[in-house]
Amino acid sequence: MKFTTFILLALVSFGLNAAGKSAYINSKVLLEQSPQAIAANSKLKEQFGEREKSLRDLAKTIQEMEQTYKNDSAIMSAEQKKKAEDNIIQNKRRFQFEQQSLKEDLQAKQRELLQELQVSIRTVIRTYGKEQGYDFIFTDSSIAYASDAMDITDEILEELKK
Repeated sequence: MKFTTFILLALVSFGLNAAGKSAYINSKVLLEQSPQAIAANSKLKEQFGEREKSLRDLAKTIQEMEQTYKNDSAIMSAEQKKKAEDNIIQNKRRFQFEQQSLKEDLQAKQRELLQELQVSIRTVIRTYGKEQGYDFIFTDSSIAYASDAMDITDEILEELKK
């Protein structure tokens, strides 16, 4: 019985050694904390911030128009009511169009920047893996369990900062 246990342990040990050096990374952390990700988010804010502010201002204007209409509709003529209603509807349509346009443009730019970021991170991980002699580097999403000692996310973040 002891001999069988010894053989089994030897085989398991051999299998672990044959697997090579491996580690994992937390991809979410890299996509949130890498300098490249931070720069990409800043770029998005810079590029779309003014449009978002303009959209918020338009929403506020529409709310003010609706409030004014609600407060003054009792003393307005039918023609004034119709004109105010048409103006509100026109501005709401403009708001919806601009909101949808901003959403589509923002999503397209996010996809573009994310692709660039992923290529950059992948390149750094491959280079780091080769330099450090890793046979495998996994992402956290494909691992059921791993010891914290196997996590090289911080090392990859440092490489990305270079």
